[in-house]
Amino acid sequence: MTSLVALSFYGASQLKFRWVERYDKVLVGSVLCLVGILTLIFHDHDGEEGLHAHQKFSIAVVGPILIYSEICCGVGLGTSFEGMQRFSSVILLFLVVTALAQSDFEALLELKKGIEKDPSGKVIDSWDSKSLASDGCPRNWFGITCNEGHVTAITLNGLGLVGNFSFPVIVGLKLLRNLSISSNQLTGTISNIGSIRSLQFLDLSVNAFHGVIPSGIANLKDLYLNISQNLLVGELFAHDGMPYFDSLEVLDASNNQLVGTIPSFNFIVSLRILRLGSNRLSGSLPEALLQESSMILSELDLSLNQLEGPVGSITSTTLKKLNISSNKLSGFLPYRIGHCAVIDLSNNLLSGDLSRIQGWGNYVEVIELSSNSLTGTLPDKTSEFLRLTAFKVCNNSLQGVLPSILATYPELKIVDLSVNRLNGSLLPSFFMSTKLTDLNLSGNNFTGSIPLQDIKNLPSVSSAGNLSLLTLDLSHNSLTGNLPPEIAKFHNLEILNLSDNKLEGSIPDGLPNELKGFNVSLNNFSGAIPNNLRGFPDSSFHPGNSLLKFGSFPLSPKGSSDLNLKPHRSQIKPVTRIILIVGLVGGAAIIALVCVMIYYRNNWQETRSEGLKRNVGKETVCQGEYSLSHTSVPYRSKDTSSSSFSFRQELLSSSKKSSAFDHGNSSFILNDPKYLGHLESTRRDEGLASPMSILSSSNASPSKAEFPFESSSALKVRSPDKLAGDLHLFDGSLALTADELSRAPAEVIGRSCHGTLYKATLDSGNLLAIKWLKEGIAKGKKEFAREVKKLGYIKHPNLVSLQGYYWGPKEHEKLIISNYVNARCLAFYLQETEPRKLPPLSLDERLRVAIDVARCLSYLHNERAIPHGNLKSTNILLETPNLTARLTDYSLHRILTSAGTAEQVLNAGALGYRPPEFASSSKPCPSLKSDVYAFGVILMELLTGKSSGEIVSGSTGMVDLTDWVRLLASENRADDCFDPMILEKDNMEQTHRTLDAMLQVALRCILPAQERPDMKSVYEDLSVIVLQKSKQKGF
Repeated sequence: MTSLVALSFYGASQLKFRWVERYDKVLVGSVLCLVGILTLIFHDHDGEEGLHAHQKFSIAVVGPILIYSEICCGVGLGTSFEGMQRFSSVILLFLVVTALAQSDFEALLELKKGIEKDPSGKVIDSWDSKSLASDGCPRNWFGITCNEGHVTAITLNGLGLVGNFSFPVIVGLKLLRNLSISSNQLTGTISNIGSIRSLQFLDLSVNAFHGVIPSGIANLKDLYLNISQNLLVGELFAHDGMPYFDSLEVLDASNNQLVGTIPSFNFIVSLRILRLGSNRLSGSLPEALLQESSMILSELDLSLNQLEGPVGSITSTTLKKLNISSNKLSGFLPYRIGHCAVIDLSNNLLSGDLSRIQGWGNYVEVIELSSNSLTGTLPDKTSEFLRLTAFKVCNNSLQGVLPSILATYPELKIVDLSVNRLNGSLLPSFFMSTKLTDLNLSGNNFTGSIPLQDIKNLPSVSSAGNLSLLTLDLSHNSLTGNLPPEIAKFHNLEILNLSDNKLEGSIPDGLPNELKGFNVSLNNFSGAIPNNLRGFPDSSFHPGNSLLKFGSFPLSPKGSSDLNLKPHRSQIKPVTRIILIVGLVGGAAIIALVCVMIYYRNNWQETRSEGLKRNVGKETVCQGEYSLSHTSVPYRSKDTSSSSFSFRQELLSSSKKSSAFDHGNSSFILNDPKYLGHLESTRRDEGLASPMSILSSSNASPSKAEFPFESSSALKVRSPDKLAGDLHLFDGSLALTADELSRAPAEVIGRSCHGTLYKATLDSGNLLAIKWLKEGIAKGKKEFAREVKKLGYIKHPNLVSLQGYYWGPKEHEKLIISNYVNARCLAFYLQETEPRKLPPLSLDERLRVAIDVARCLSYLHNERAIPHGNLKSTNILLETPNLTARLTDYSLHRILTSAGTAEQVLNAGALGYRPPEFASSSKPCPSLKSDVYAFGVILMELLTGKSSGEIVSGSTGMVDLTDWVRLLASENRADDCFDPMILEKDNMEQTHRTLDAMLQVALRCILPAQERPDMKSVYEDLSVIVLQKSKQKGF
């Protein structure tokens, strides 16, 4: 703007229109001067910083005087101005140059205004408007590189900056070559970035920028472009078609929410690295990227998308790294992979014989083919693979024995062949390698002993000390014999898992003290446990190993030693002993009687409260066609209009004191005697309604027989103002405005501790699930927006991802938007009573559900490092036709206040999903370990068909589900807890074997926090169960 002022003045001084009268020239020149002065004045009111007093004076005062003299001389009003004419041109030109240089300085100050938090203080403290060098460059400004008055680089990586980064502001930085602001928490859209033609290096990764990739970015040359790990949506270069980048070398747009197909990139001859993983891209794999003529591409990452179709032969001689894992690619393995060093095709739908890899050549270093449907045997003819360092083909259907050639590859460090159908003996040469670090052969049918005897034949002890094995997992096989003492020669060993075999004898001394993981359960070991292993939890040794001892005493079932010491001779007289016994028994009886009275008194009050008000439980429902409530029994009138309304209407409520939007606290008072009688049969402590109280969200109206009660509450409807706040969408495929959302017909499908859940129907007919949060439980706007955007970024096939959120001007107007999934929840399937609407879940189906949930939790824990935090059977939807599990309400504690989180934790405790360690915590917060506990409870629900909060009659009285199952398991009566609906009479032995294995996983999940496994281990254990079951019966 300053440059515009100076140019206005200079232009006014150069009027030489011959066809204009000289007095008219004076008039026109004066007008141009006035325009310059007014522009300066009014622009200054807009808050522009950076103009010093002498600059303002020279432009606003000296400039017009010199210009006026120029004009007067030009029109011949006096010769006394002729000298000033020549001098004025020089002065004004200087003013123009100064103003142009000044714009870079002003742009940086404008950027500074958008920074709300600067934890290090490096930007806020050093970007001082008074710190300018003589050439106009900022002096000692952190992250700023300047040359001859122009900013050439902005480097602010990893400072934790929070705020809005305004790209239109930096458009004026005409010589900017490097913009690198990665690993912050900056927001905004990346508009106008294509206008900076000088830009060569652009790194915006790991921030929260949103919107679409802007049109015009193709104008940039010699570009390194990294926009990964943001919230960008829409199609890749949708506005430009496929841009003709002159010399694009690196394009990283991974970890966003991009949709559509992948451009062909046919004309980008300089592209070396292309990363588009973790998006929602669909279509087929572009063949041009894999062919010999495909530019000089050396790295291609298209993982975690939705690509389909076959993988053709790879002929590129420049492609070194190829990652197309976690898609829906099908067909056979490619015959050729060119010169690829790293190839990852894992987690797809590939099938066929593994032997096709024999033609992959001698360039390959890493082969990752896990989690496909590959068959056949391991190749035993190839003598290539001389550079192979990692070979992972776990979770397939490979058969046969281990070929001896596999252990001869000179650079091999990692071998993972777990969860297959391999058999035969282990290769002794595996254990002789000085380079092998990780060996996982678990979940197969290997037999024989562990061949470590040849290690003692190594030339020297020092050579044995060079054995590099860090991880050895031989669990879930049929290995026999003793554990050789040579195992102690693996001095670098960190993880040793030999569980679920048939090993016997003693555990050798001398295992390294640095062991981080150790498990020998489900074997027949005996003798004393070495001293350095006694710090491992009981689950490392049990179940199984009944003769294993701590020192000279056998372990009890709970892991403690049973010290059967010879008793000392009693010095107490018989009469005294009798008196003591009678007194203790009498005291215990009185205490028991008091406890029973208190229990029945509380139970009566609770029944009375629930029967009259049904206001206490707060548990949400399933989204789908049938919803199950853990609060008041859902209401649905025969007139569908009574339960459907728009977001402009007030929530239907019978409470006169309830706020118009107090969705979380509204309730219905039900007075029908039939209904009150029905309440008595409801599982009270669990809070679950029976299938008779299910709310249908389908169009079909339920019959009177299905809902024999009517609500007598007076329904009041009021139309508040339309939604007038901010609507933010994460997915570019969803076109929605706040006005459309406000008029969308909505139907209540449940309530929870978070608020009310609606099914909304858009103008297009699309269905959304809208969670209207209760007042006072959400964090502040900025923190809420930052966290919910991170949650919206998370995508997984077994997760119902968030699509957006709405933040209204009023405290109670906060909505979370996700896709509506027309599916019933797990609780409905497990707790439906006769007459059933659906057949009960089979054992195979329950195992699939457990696998799906474990897979999703493992992803959240290991890939995103966040817990679900609200795991329960009503938050698991089973989508037909395959009953695919989809988790909802994930990680909402991240957007809740401490009070909201505490209410969620209390709710989980009331329903039986809260881990015991939360009881001793003043501020319990969801964690990875609490997720594992909740998963263990869900696994018990799947096995027993009972609810987590259900009180069960046991031999020791009334206990909850977890205590009941644990008790039966400890008494070797586990069969008594299994749901009779899943016992397959035709194959009882195999069924019980599967159920016992699942029960052991569940019991490990509810161990004390420090002993619980992580979800990755749980998922792997369940995968092994699936494999073992499939060997007997197609799964």
